[in-house]
Amino acid sequence: MLSPLGCKRNSDLAAGFPADLGTLATLALNRHSFSFFADSDRNMALEYLASIAQIILIDIVLSGDNAVVIAMAAHKLPAYQRQRAILWGGGIAIFLRIVFTMIMAFLLMVPGVRLVGGLVLTWIACKLLGDGEEHAVSADDADRSALAAIRMIFVADFVMSLDNMLAVAGASHGDWQRLLLGLLVSIGIIMTCSALIARLMNRFKWIVSLGAAILALTAGEMMLGDRELASYLVRNHGVCLNSHWEEDFMLSHSHLAKFRGGDIPEGLRDIVHYERGKLTFVGQMDEAQRDQLLELADEPADRKEIEKLFEETRVRPVPDWVPEALRERFARWVQRKWPAEDWKKISDGHHHHVAWIFYVAVIGFCLSSPYWLRRAKPESPASPSPPNPA
Repeated sequence: MLSPLGCKRNSDLAAGFPADLGTLATLALNRHSFSFFADSDRNMALEYLASIAQIILIDIVLSGDNAVVIAMAAHKLPAYQRQRAILWGGGIAIFLRIVFTMIMAFLLMVPGVRLVGGLVLTWIACKLLGDGEEHAVSADDADRSALAAIRMIFVADFVMSLDNMLAVAGASHGDWQRLLLGLLVSIGIIMTCSALIARLMNRFKWIVSLGAAILALTAGEMMLGDRELASYLVRNHGVCLNSHWEEDFMLSHSHLAKFRGGDIPEGLRDIVHYERGKLTFVGQMDEAQRDQLLELADEPADRKEIEKLFEETRVRPVPDWVPEALRERFARWVQRKWPAEDWKKISDGHHHHVAWIFYVAVIGFCLSSPYWLRRAKPESPASPSPPNPA
């Protein structure tokens, strides 16, 4: 719908035409105004649908891990107990995602949370693979095994739901409607895929090993994605072992339509790069740097993007409740991006291939776990044979 101001302005522009032509001109200008607003609404709708598609894609990729661990824990149970374990496991996964979403800001400040989570998930992958090689669960101990499976699912979901919700929360941009949609998609994927994968695991034993490899890869990515581990290696050794360290902790990007990249001030050229509509900023941005970038943006939409970039990269104050003795240490934990000096330290230390070597090592460790667990397990003494009757 056109605003009265827009119609009044169009009528004024058509006033110089003869009566009939003026009417046609007014209609044409009004139609042009309507087309402009329609195109704007269409672009907003496309962006909204694109973000929803991104959330669904993230859920398909990441919820698959939860479905695999639920299936691996439940596939040896009798059919009636398997369904119970899958229902409980799916409910636990969804509940944990909701909780993690509510406390996301606090979780981001916990040091070492991904490193510890990755180690726990490695143990879970080894345990599930080892249990998968044992005999099927009998009806006598089905209840006890179902509770053990649910406990295992709880621990694995606790670890994996953290990373899942970090990704979904980032894609939703704080929109609770899109976040809720992501949770609903997760429910469908986890509940349907878990039962299907569990049935397939009983028919094709190699799927159990494939599931363990998927969990091991997830564990390796969590361990190398830990913020504290990355910070220690970058600051003290000047090496970057994972490309995600650069994108998650050092670089920020924004897409600008009309930005005078050739006029970037000399003092910003080491930390600001603009090419083909993409602005890349290194490190943390202060207000003076934000103002310099705003002067180079002529479009209101570009200025808004720079403001969002500043909000992402600005230095955040340490909460007042942190004790004085810990404030210096805590200051790094609350920052979304590290200082630009960290980027300069790794200028000659990009070794991204190490990440893939590490992932392969974790997968190999987990897949070989049944072998070395059997060797470590003491053999039970052979029972004496009954005496022959005389």
